[in-house]
Amino acid sequence: MIVGGAMPSVIAQTYRMVPVTDLEPHPENPHRGDVDVIAASIARNGFYGTVLVQQSRMRIIAGEHRWRGAKKHGLVEVPALIVDVDDDAATRIMLADNRTAEYGAYDDQALAELLRGLDDLDGTGWSDDDLNNLLADIDSGIAIVDDRPANPRTARPDDHDGIQEERPRPQPRIDLDDEEAEDDLDDDGTAEDDAPPPRPKAGVTADFLITLTAAEHTEMTTLLSRIRARDGDAPTTHIVLAALRTYAD
Repeated sequence: MIVGGAMPSVIAQTYRMVPVTDLEPHPENPHRGDVDVIAASIARNGFYGTVLVQQSRMRIIAGEHRWRGAKKHGLVEVPALIVDVDDDAATRIMLADNRTAEYGAYDDQALAELLRGLDDLDGTGWSDDDLNNLLADIDSGIAIVDDRPANPRTARPDDHDGIQEERPRPQPRIDLDDEEAEDDLDDDGTAEDDAPPPRPKAGVTADFLITLTAAEHTEMTTLLSRIRARDGDAPTTHIVLAALRTYAD
């Protein structure tokens, strides 16, 4: 990104192998990574890439947990990029490196297919339980939708009493039938602000759609995995309802 009309600079950096004992982690790094997962990747894939090091202090400002994983495996040296920056710049780079990684998101379907295509998940950071939870989430009633107003759905000839069957799903979606829709409109034909959402009719299921940011989606899938690791493969619906009941009390 160009700021103020000037091209961003490329920081001067020197590559070299550095003894692990010559490096120290940044004492103010707030990020806590899973060293065991990183160590497992190193065991299967080897150590790749570099750690980013502040020259004046030989302090790690990016890649601390990869350095810890290397130490755990007894590596004597690691490849490093040495940059000559002051303490303020080092802190900003460290924070940016941690934070920008959180803005990424997965295409869950593509990820599941990629994981299922491997003979095993060793060294990927993913487990069989992770894959099972991912597949369960894909099939759950929680879907990620675009953050924009939805267009009103027009009735189709195969609608019956406001219930529209959607062929990819075994259960039908529901919409308001005409009488309910009229009840939820003001005199001018607009929807009432205080009107409650329509309830599914007996024996019919409904999709509950929520909009999540990439960071919220990552946190939700992580929390679901932790809950299932502790309590077993509970359906997502049960977990969400339990959380809502707790919050409402």
